[in-house]
Amino acid sequence: MNQEESLALFGRGRPAWNAWAEQRLAERRKLEEAGDWTGNPDPDEQDSAALAWHYAAIADFSGHKFKGMADFSGFVFPGHVLFNNATFSGGARFSEADFKGNVLFVKATFLRDAWFNNAAFSGETLSFKTAFSGEAWFSEAAFKGDALFDKAIFLSEAWFSNAAFSSDVWFSKAAFSGEAWFSEAAFKGGALFGKATFSRDAWFNDAAFSGDAGISEAAFKGDVWFSETVFTGDGIFLDPADPAFSGNAGFGEAASKGDAGFSESVSRAMSGLGQRLARAMRD
Repeated sequence: MNQEESLALFGRGRPAWNAWAEQRLAERRKLEEAGDWTGNPDPDEQDSAALAWHYAAIADFSGHKFKGMADFSGFVFPGHVLFNNATFSGGARFSEADFKGNVLFVKATFLRDAWFNNAAFSGETLSFKTAFSGEAWFSEAAFKGDALFDKAIFLSEAWFSNAAFSSDVWFSKAAFSGEAWFSEAAFKGGALFGKATFSRDAWFNDAAFSGDAGISEAAFKGDVWFSETVFTGDGIFLDPADPAFSGNAGFGEAASKGDAGFSESVSRAMSGLGQRLARAMRD
Protein backbone atom coordinates (compact mmCIF):
# COMPACT_ATOMS: atom_id res chain seq x y z
CA MET A 1 0.00 0.00 0.00
CA ASN A 2 1.07 3.57 -0.47
CA GLN A 3 0.95 6.05 2.41
CA GLU A 4 -2.55 7.32 1.66
CA GLU A 5 -3.90 3.78 1.61
CA SER A 6 -1.98 2.84 4.77
CA LEU A 7 -3.35 5.82 6.72
CA ALA A 8 -6.90 5.20 5.51
CA LEU A 9 -6.81 1.56 6.59
CA PHE A 10 -5.22 2.46 9.94
CA GLY A 11 -8.07 4.90 10.52
CA ARG A 12 -10.59 2.05 10.22
CA GLY A 13 -9.10 0.33 13.27
CA ARG A 14 -7.51 -2.97 14.18
CA PRO A 15 -10.27 -5.39 13.01
CA ALA A 16 -10.25 -3.98 9.47
CA TRP A 17 -6.45 -3.82 9.40
CA ASN A 18 -5.97 -7.40 10.59
CA ALA A 19 -8.60 -8.68 8.14
CA TRP A 20 -6.56 -7.09 5.34
CA ALA A 21 -3.37 -8.57 6.80
CA GLU A 22 -4.85 -12.06 6.90
CA GLN A 23 -5.80 -11.78 3.22
CA ARG A 24 -2.22 -10.86 2.33
CA LEU A 25 -0.84 -13.74 4.43
CA ALA A 26 -3.24 -16.18 2.77
CA GLU A 27 -1.96 -14.99 -0.62
CA ARG A 28 1.59 -15.53 0.54
CA ARG A 29 0.82 -19.09 1.63
CA LYS A 30 -0.56 -19.82 -1.85
CA LEU A 31 2.61 -18.45 -3.43
CA GLU A 32 4.71 -20.63 -1.14
CA GLU A 33 2.66 -23.72 -1.99
CA ALA A 34 3.06 -23.01 -5.71
CA GLY A 35 6.80 -22.50 -5.38
CA ASP A 36 6.53 -18.87 -6.50
CA TRP A 37 7.58 -17.26 -3.23
CA THR A 38 10.87 -15.42 -2.80
CA GLY A 39 11.60 -13.48 0.36
CA ASN A 40 13.38 -10.60 -1.39
CA PRO A 41 12.43 -10.60 -5.09
CA ASP A 42 14.50 -8.76 -7.67
CA PRO A 43 12.81 -5.37 -8.36
CA ASP A 44 13.71 -5.81 -12.04
CA GLU A 45 11.37 -8.79 -12.23
CA GLN A 46 8.24 -6.69 -12.76
CA ASP A 47 6.12 -9.72 -13.61
CA SER A 48 7.03 -11.54 -10.44
CA ALA A 49 3.99 -12.53 -8.37
CA ALA A 50 6.11 -12.31 -5.23
CA LEU A 51 7.17 -8.74 -6.09
CA ALA A 52 3.53 -7.76 -6.60
CA TRP A 53 2.71 -9.27 -3.20
CA HIS A 54 5.45 -7.24 -1.50
CA TYR A 55 4.12 -4.00 -2.96
CA ALA A 56 0.57 -4.88 -1.88
CA ALA A 57 1.61 -5.94 1.64
CA ILE A 58 3.84 -2.99 2.54
CA ALA A 59 2.64 -0.43 5.10
CA ASP A 60 4.07 3.04 4.53
CA PHE A 61 3.85 5.74 7.21
CA SER A 62 7.13 7.47 6.30
CA GLY A 63 7.27 11.09 7.38
CA HIS A 64 3.75 11.12 8.82
CA LYS A 65 3.06 13.19 11.93
CA PHE A 66 0.83 11.34 14.40
CA LYS A 67 -0.71 14.06 16.58
CA GLY A 68 -2.61 11.98 19.12
CA MET A 69 -1.94 8.54 20.54
CA ALA A 70 -0.97 6.23 17.68
CA ASP A 71 -2.40 2.89 18.78
CA PHE A 72 -1.15 -0.07 16.74
CA SER A 73 -1.60 -2.55 19.60
CA GLY A 74 -2.22 -6.05 18.30
CA PHE A 75 -1.87 -5.02 14.64
CA VAL A 76 -0.49 -7.61 12.23
CA PHE A 77 1.89 -6.28 9.59
CA PRO A 78 2.19 -8.94 6.84
CA GLY A 79 4.98 -7.24 4.87
CA HIS A 80 7.61 -4.56 5.28
CA VAL A 81 6.77 -1.53 7.44
CA LEU A 82 8.11 2.00 6.93
CA PHE A 83 8.01 4.59 9.71
CA ASN A 84 11.13 6.47 8.61
CA ASN A 85 11.06 10.14 9.69
CA ALA A 86 7.65 9.70 11.30
CA THR A 87 6.78 11.77 14.37
CA PHE A 88 4.72 10.43 17.28
CA SER A 89 3.57 13.47 19.30
CA GLY A 90 1.02 11.80 21.58
CA GLY A 91 2.62 8.47 22.37
CA ALA A 92 2.79 5.22 20.40
CA ARG A 93 1.43 1.79 21.26
CA PHE A 94 2.71 -1.25 19.41
CA SER A 95 2.15 -3.71 22.27
CA GLU A 96 1.67 -7.28 20.98
CA ALA A 97 2.00 -6.10 17.38
CA ASP A 98 3.16 -8.78 14.94
CA PHE A 99 5.70 -7.60 12.35
CA LYS A 100 6.20 -10.26 9.67
CA GLY A 101 8.59 -8.29 7.44
CA ASN A 102 11.39 -5.77 7.83
CA VAL A 103 10.67 -2.78 10.06
CA LEU A 104 12.25 0.66 9.62
CA PHE A 105 11.94 3.47 12.17
CA VAL A 106 15.04 5.31 10.93
CA LYS A 107 15.06 8.93 12.19
CA ALA A 108 11.57 8.55 13.65
CA THR A 109 10.79 10.73 16.68
CA PHE A 110 8.86 9.56 19.73
CA LEU A 111 7.98 12.65 21.77
CA ARG A 112 6.17 10.68 24.48
CA ASP A 113 6.20 7.07 25.70
CA ALA A 114 6.51 4.24 23.19
CA TRP A 115 5.26 0.72 23.95
CA PHE A 116 6.57 -2.27 22.02
CA ASN A 117 6.24 -4.76 24.86
CA ASN A 118 5.36 -8.31 23.75
CA ALA A 119 5.76 -7.30 20.10
CA ALA A 120 7.05 -9.91 17.63
CA PHE A 121 9.59 -8.92 14.97
CA SER A 122 9.99 -11.76 12.44
CA GLY A 123 11.67 -9.96 9.54
CA GLU A 124 15.33 -10.11 8.63
CA THR A 125 16.06 -6.53 9.72
CA LEU A 126 14.70 -4.09 12.26
CA SER A 127 16.11 -0.57 12.50
CA PHE A 128 15.42 1.81 15.37
CA LYS A 129 18.04 4.46 14.70
CA THR A 130 15.72 6.96 16.30
CA ALA A 131 15.05 9.21 19.29
CA PHE A 132 12.84 8.27 22.24
CA SER A 133 11.91 11.30 24.38
CA GLY A 134 9.60 9.33 26.65
CA GLU A 135 9.98 5.85 28.11
CA ALA A 136 10.73 3.09 25.59
CA TRP A 137 9.17 -0.28 26.41
CA PHE A 138 10.45 -3.41 24.65
CA SER A 139 9.92 -5.80 27.56
CA GLU A 140 9.24 -9.39 26.42
CA ALA A 141 9.55 -8.40 22.77
CA ALA A 142 10.86 -11.10 20.40
CA PHE A 143 13.40 -10.20 17.70
CA LYS A 144 14.00 -12.94 15.12
CA GLY A 145 16.25 -11.05 12.70
CA ASP A 146 18.98 -8.46 13.17
CA ALA A 147 17.98 -5.59 15.47
CA LEU A 148 19.70 -2.24 14.89
CA PHE A 149 19.53 0.23 17.77
CA ASP A 150 22.91 1.76 17.00
CA LYS A 151 22.99 5.52 17.58
CA ALA A 152 19.51 5.39 19.08
CA ILE A 153 18.78 8.04 21.71
CA PHE A 154 16.86 7.12 24.86
CA LEU A 155 16.12 10.29 26.85
CA SER A 156 14.07 8.47 29.49
CA GLU A 157 13.99 4.90 30.79
CA ALA A 158 14.56 2.06 28.34
CA TRP A 159 13.02 -1.33 29.11
CA PHE A 160 14.29 -4.49 27.41
CA SER A 161 13.65 -6.86 30.32
CA ASN A 162 12.88 -10.43 29.19
CA ALA A 163 13.36 -9.45 25.55
CA ALA A 164 14.58 -12.26 23.25
CA PHE A 165 17.12 -11.52 20.52
CA SER A 166 17.52 -14.54 18.21
CA SER A 167 20.03 -12.89 15.89
CA ASP A 168 22.53 -10.04 16.21
CA VAL A 169 21.66 -6.82 18.01
CA TRP A 170 23.54 -3.53 17.84
CA PHE A 171 23.40 -0.82 20.50
CA SER A 172 26.69 0.68 19.35
CA LYS A 173 26.94 4.41 20.10
CA ALA A 174 23.45 4.39 21.61
CA ALA A 175 22.81 6.99 24.31
CA PHE A 176 20.84 5.99 27.41
CA SER A 177 20.01 9.11 29.45
CA GLY A 178 17.59 7.30 31.76
CA GLU A 179 17.85 3.95 33.48
CA ALA A 180 18.34 0.97 31.15
CA TRP A 181 16.83 -2.42 31.95
CA PHE A 182 18.06 -5.60 30.24
CA SER A 183 17.26 -7.95 33.13
CA GLU A 184 16.62 -11.54 32.02
CA ALA A 185 17.05 -10.62 28.36
CA ALA A 186 18.27 -13.43 26.07
CA PHE A 187 20.94 -12.61 23.48
CA LYS A 188 21.37 -15.63 21.18
CA GLY A 189 23.41 -13.81 18.53
CA GLY A 190 26.02 -11.12 18.85
CA ALA A 191 25.27 -8.29 21.29
CA LEU A 192 27.30 -5.16 20.62
CA PHE A 193 27.25 -2.15 22.95
CA GLY A 194 30.51 -0.59 21.77
CA LYS A 195 30.80 3.13 22.60
CA ALA A 196 27.31 3.19 24.09
CA THR A 197 26.74 5.68 26.90
CA PHE A 198 24.74 4.86 30.02
CA SER A 199 24.16 8.06 32.00
CA ARG A 200 22.21 6.39 34.79
CA ASP A 201 21.94 2.88 36.24
CA ALA A 202 21.91 -0.16 33.94
CA TRP A 203 20.67 -3.63 34.81
CA PHE A 204 21.84 -6.77 32.98
CA ASN A 205 21.21 -9.13 35.89
CA ASP A 206 20.05 -12.64 34.94
CA ALA A 207 20.61 -11.91 31.25
CA ALA A 208 21.97 -14.66 28.99
CA PHE A 209 24.56 -13.97 26.28
CA SER A 210 24.87 -17.00 23.96
CA GLY A 211 26.80 -15.27 21.17
CA ASP A 212 29.64 -12.80 21.07
CA ALA A 213 29.19 -9.91 23.49
CA GLY A 214 31.06 -6.62 23.27
CA ILE A 215 30.97 -3.50 25.42
CA SER A 216 34.28 -2.00 24.37
CA GLU A 217 34.64 1.71 25.07
CA ALA A 218 31.16 1.92 26.57
CA ALA A 219 30.68 4.49 29.33
CA PHE A 220 28.73 3.59 32.46
CA LYS A 221 28.16 6.76 34.50
CA GLY A 222 25.71 5.20 36.95
CA ASP A 223 25.71 1.81 38.63
CA VAL A 224 25.71 -1.28 36.41
CA TRP A 225 24.69 -4.78 37.44
CA PHE A 226 25.57 -8.10 35.79
CA SER A 227 24.56 -10.26 38.77
CA GLU A 228 23.92 -13.89 37.76
CA THR A 229 24.42 -13.05 34.10
CA VAL A 230 25.61 -16.00 31.98
CA PHE A 231 28.04 -15.69 29.05
CA THR A 232 28.37 -18.76 26.82
CA GLY A 233 29.76 -17.13 23.68
CA ASP A 234 33.41 -16.99 22.65
CA GLY A 235 33.63 -13.26 22.02
CA ILE A 236 35.47 -10.74 24.17
CA PHE A 237 32.98 -9.22 26.55
CA LEU A 238 35.15 -6.41 27.84
CA ASP A 239 38.26 -5.94 25.74
CA PRO A 240 41.46 -3.98 26.47
CA ALA A 241 39.83 -0.77 25.18
CA ASP A 242 38.15 -0.74 28.61
CA PRO A 243 34.67 0.58 29.27
CA ALA A 244 34.50 3.40 31.81
CA PHE A 245 32.79 2.67 35.12
CA SER A 246 31.97 5.85 37.08
CA GLY A 247 29.59 4.17 39.51
CA ASN A 248 29.42 0.79 41.19
CA ALA A 249 29.67 -2.35 39.05
CA GLY A 250 28.19 -5.59 40.35
CA PHE A 251 29.18 -8.95 38.84
CA GLY A 252 28.08 -11.20 41.71
CA GLU A 253 27.66 -14.81 40.52
CA ALA A 254 28.18 -13.88 36.88
CA ALA A 255 29.43 -16.91 34.93
CA SER A 256 31.32 -17.39 31.68
CA LYS A 257 31.10 -20.78 29.95
CA GLY A 258 32.77 -19.65 26.73
CA ASP A 259 35.97 -17.78 26.05
CA ALA A 260 34.80 -14.37 27.20
CA GLY A 261 37.40 -12.07 28.74
CA PHE A 262 37.13 -9.37 31.37
CA SER A 263 39.40 -6.34 31.37
CA GLU A 264 41.34 -4.58 34.09
CA SER A 265 38.69 -1.94 34.74
CA VAL A 266 36.18 -4.64 35.69
CA SER A 267 38.56 -6.06 38.28
CA ARG A 268 38.84 -2.69 39.92
CA ALA A 269 35.06 -2.26 39.99
CA MET A 270 34.03 -5.70 41.24
CA SER A 271 34.14 -7.32 44.64
CA GLY A 272 33.52 -10.73 46.24
CA LEU A 273 32.70 -13.67 44.02
CA GLY A 274 32.57 -11.59 40.84
CA GLN A 275 36.16 -10.42 41.39
CA ARG A 276 37.42 -13.95 42.01
CA LEU A 277 35.66 -15.11 38.85
CA ALA A 278 37.37 -12.47 36.75
CA ARG A 279 40.81 -13.41 38.13
CA ALA A 280 40.17 -17.07 37.43
CA MET A 281 39.22 -16.38 33.80
CA ARG A 282 42.28 -14.23 33.20
CA ASP A 283 44.54 -16.94 34.58
